[in-house]
Amino acid sequence: MATKLAGTLILLVVFVGVAFAAAYLFFYRGTYAGPPSAQVEYRSPGVASANDGTQWTPSVGERAGGLVLLDTLHSNGFSSREILTLRTRIVAQGYDLELLGNFARASESDRRAELAEKLRQADSLVVITPLVAYSAGEVDLIEAFVRKGGKLVMVSDPGRRDQMNTLAQRFGVQFRPDYLYNQVENDQNFQNIFVRDFRPDELTAGLDTVVLFTAGSITSSGPGLAVADAGTESAVAENNGDLYVMARAADRNVLAISDFTFMIPPYDSTLDNDRLLSNIIDFATTSDRVFDLADFPHFYQTGPDDGVQVLLGRPDLLGSGAKLKDGLEDYGISADIRGTEDVSRDTVFLGLHDDALQVRQYLQAAGVRVDDAVSMPFGLELDPDGTAVTVLDREGGRHVLILLGDTPAALDRAVTRLLSGGFRSDLVSEVTGVSVSAGASK
Repeated sequence: MATKLAGTLILLVVFVGVAFAAAYLFFYRGTYAGPPSAQVEYRSPGVASANDGTQWTPSVGERAGGLVLLDTLHSNGFSSREILTLRTRIVAQGYDLELLGNFARASESDRRAELAEKLRQADSLVVITPLVAYSAGEVDLIEAFVRKGGKLVMVSDPGRRDQMNTLAQRFGVQFRPDYLYNQVENDQNFQNIFVRDFRPDELTAGLDTVVLFTAGSITSSGPGLAVADAGTESAVAENNGDLYVMARAADRNVLAISDFTFMIPPYDSTLDNDRLLSNIIDFATTSDRVFDLADFPHFYQTGPDDGVQVLLGRPDLLGSGAKLKDGLEDYGISADIRGTEDVSRDTVFLGLHDDALQVRQYLQAAGVRVDDAVSMPFGLELDPDGTAVTVLDREGGRHVLILLGDTPAALDRAVTRLLSGGFRSDLVSEVTGVSVSAGASK
């Protein structure tokens, strides 16, 4: 009886299986498959992105054209794959691209210190969808950077709920809390809006039609550059005028864009999106940045083809010259000690107060006089005893740095402070600094 029952069960299982297979083959028409996504080979061992687990290594251009910083100090809401085109294009321009913070969590004071150090080196700062607010101290640093000719590119996105306005408002820019849509004409989705109205500008050159996929609107104290098409509406704001999606600030070195998706592969290749991205990269990699004394040593070029000549006011300062040469080379700046000046090269001059006549033209340009007294800008006058003076001259397309001390020992201490960064507390202007031993003030 048991054997018969088992045989019946086996036949039942076989019948059910055959019936299911027949029904599957009769009714099955295949699963839905969307359009194939762009496949981009991505190989880059290095620092792990906290956002998506992929590996990313800051890239270095074949020639040292400058440095673009990409902010990741503020839990920025993007992944390393999303900036693949941006990264590749910047490096192709001969610029270096460096992650500012490497997506690491940091306190406000640590963020501020990192920002201060890296901005001394940079030509441009790109900020994409920061999820952590900027402090007033951080914004002060970025504002000073822009005043010196640094470029700032702010890319917000209403789909990522960022804190960009904590930075943007200082520059007279407001990213509105909306998203734009168009139910009349769009790119297959009401939120994929067309932009065809561009104001004349280097950033809009060659543009006919751009598609933005998660755009918001911008108000700015500077000129608007791109206006959403007629029929485009804001989800939260009344349409009382043009809906700008890209604008400059009153300071033309500041650019604001309220969509990030158009930069991401494969959307960056849609219509004129590629040209818009190229224009933005051209903006970020064209620098009029001015470097102050506080930016030492980053006004000197790195690499074997560039170099700094170290001039000595007298032979017995060779030890200080060697220390400075080694310190510069620690930064990747080649240096050699010379006896005569080549006026086509960047220079550091080390001397005593008695050697001031050799560099008088540079001192006078900075408003400094060294003789029986040390006279500095703003009427500051000091006893030369125990005093060391630092002056930067940046005329004629070169940087000439001068260090003078009242004794070889004072000069050597000034070299040490220069290399350690301690000299920044001695600054009395953008191009002059003075360190004074106790009792030296007159």
